[in-house]
Amino acid sequence: MTRRTAARAWRWGNIPIPQAQLAGLGIGLLLQVVRPWSLPWPAWIGQLGGWPLILAGLWLGAWAVRAAAGVDLERPDQLVDTGPYAFSRNPMYLAWTVDYVGVALVAGTAWPLLLLPAVLVVTQVVVLGEERSLERRFGSAYRSYKASVRRYL
Repeated sequence: MTRRTAARAWRWGNIPIPQAQLAGLGIGLLLQVVRPWSLPWPAWIGQLGGWPLILAGLWLGAWAVRAAAGVDLERPDQLVDTGPYAFSRNPMYLAWTVDYVGVALVAGTAWPLLLLPAVLVVTQVVVLGEERSLERRFGSAYRSYKASVRRYL
């Protein structure tokens, strides 16, 4: 693949806006301003743990977007089962969640971590809806993929 073809293959529309994660982080950081609640360890520990998570999440997300570059994820015409999709049916949601935890650790605030269960519930509801849609669209091919690849990890 040439550089020009690769540039055309990258679909910015395939980068999801993680509404639950953004809302959780936004509310958590706002709560931190209004009512500070720091994590119970020195800031350097949060930095030490958070930055690798942020980098890992960004790497996983970029890998997932790259693997799905040939497909419009809003209206898929084929299943993506290569790259990280061979190991997780939802690597982008996984990447955003890893980034979420990393940002909370780097920011040194407990609020986003307290909100994380609600963020995960909302994400799960969205994922289940997407799975129903994919099953309607791809039928037995999606059921087979679903049976062989875990939802998240």
